[in-house]
Amino acid sequence: MKSTEIIEALRSRLSVTAGRHLYGVLGMYGALQVFAKKLQQAKTTDGRRFPEPLSINRGILDEIPDEEFRTLVENEAKRPEPTAAHVAKAFERFLRSRIKGKGPVILAHPEMLFAYHLELNLLRTMATDDDQVILLLPGKRQAGKIIMFPELKEGGYTLPSSLIAENHLWEVTD
Repeated sequence: MKSTEIIEALRSRLSVTAGRHLYGVLGMYGALQVFAKKLQQAKTTDGRRFPEPLSINRGILDEIPDEEFRTLVENEAKRPEPTAAHVAKAFERFLRSRIKGKGPVILAHPEMLFAYHLELNLLRTMATDDDQVILLLPGKRQAGKIIMFPELKEGGYTLPSSLIAENHLWEVTD
């Protein structure tokens, strides 16, 4: 879909005051960056401009004190589970501090979520009523699935199909 069509669809869905409000926009990194700029120029139905996207990676890293982070990195190779749990808690703190019922929150750069195989249901459960979340996801639809980071040759990640409703997920094409 074209950016303008996605923005209009978002505006329409965000005007509904109750229910699940987790939305996703798929695309390659460059397309997502262009889309984010166009989105910031648009206004929500209440006349406010859409906010600047927040980096999930940066948010997680900012939640972990430097000394703690150094210790985690030093021990990660031999004990990855505690590091993943720590990153998950940092993500939850970041998300709770940003989602406060004051309009949509736009989140970008989710690489750490997938690198640590974090549970994404927190996004779905928190994005309700006045707590609206728009995810900018580097991915594409392929064979009925959402493939994250499709440029990766090995491995890869699939977005859980139950995370975002099909009519709340768009792929930017311009």
